[in-house]
Amino acid sequence: MFSRHQVPYHIENGLTFYQRTEVRILLEYLRFISDPLSDEGDEAVKAIINTPNRYIGKRFMEGLEEYSINKGKHLYAGLKSMRIEIPYVRRYAREFIEVMDPLIKDAGAIEPSEMIAILRDALDYDRFVTDTDVPSPDDEKIANINQLQLAANRYSDIRALLNYANSFKETLSNDKNGVSLMTVHKAKGLEFPVVFVTGLMEGHLPHRNGDVEEERRIAFVACSRAKKMLYLTHCQSYMGRMVRRSAFVDEALGQG
Repeated sequence: MFSRHQVPYHIENGLTFYQRTEVRILLEYLRFISDPLSDEGDEAVKAIINTPNRYIGKRFMEGLEEYSINKGKHLYAGLKSMRIEIPYVRRYAREFIEVMDPLIKDAGAIEPSEMIAILRDALDYDRFVTDTDVPSPDDEKIANINQLQLAANRYSDIRALLNYANSFKETLSNDKNGVSLMTVHKAKGLEFPVVFVTGLMEGHLPHRNGDVEEERRIAFVACSRAKKMLYLTHCQSYMGRMVRRSAFVDEALGQG
C-alpha cells in the first residue's frame, strides 16, 4: 500500500515480501504456468525445475538448453520432447510435466489464489519450505505463503497478480527518512515519535502457542517504542476467518 500511494518507506534489516524465497518460487511457478513457451517461461523453468528438489542437475539443464536451442524450442517444449537417458531424471521430469500440463491448460480459468492452493497441495510445498513432516500454521514461511494467497484474492487472473508483484519490485522504496517497517524484535532499543503496532489479534499477539506473560512483554516492547503517539490496530477477519482483537488492547486502554 505504501508503494501504491507513493509513501516513502524502508524495511529495517529484512527482505522485502516478494524477495522471500518461499514467496518468490510460487510466483515463478505462476509466471511459468501463465506463459510456458516464452523467454519469460524459460527463465521461470530454470527457477522451478528443481524446487522442490527433483535431482535435476546443472549438467542436465545445460544439455536441455543446448537441445532446445538446436531444435528452435523453448525449454519446456524441449523437456517434453528430449530423450532423457538417466532413469531417475526421466521419472522426475515426467512427474513435473504431469503436474504442470493440466495447470497450464486451465490457467485462464483458475483464479490466482486457487492456483496457489493447488500448487501448495500438488508440490507438497508447505512441507518443503518448512522442512518438517507436519508444517505448523504458525511457521513464518507458512504465514508468508498464506499472505501471498490472501493478496492473490484481489486479482482475477495470474498475469494481473504478476504485474502487481513486478511493479512492487520496480517501485521498491529504501528511503531511510520514510516509514520504518520492522518486526517487534527488530524494534528493540529504538524509539520513534509515532508508532503503529499492527496485528493485535488473539492468536497472533498473544500468539496461540506462546506464554502469555512473554507475549505481554513483547507487546509492551512494541508499545514502548512510541515517544509521542501510539496506534494499536487489529483486523476483524484474517485469512477468511473472523478474529477477536487482542486482550492486550483492552489492557492498554485500562479496560482489561
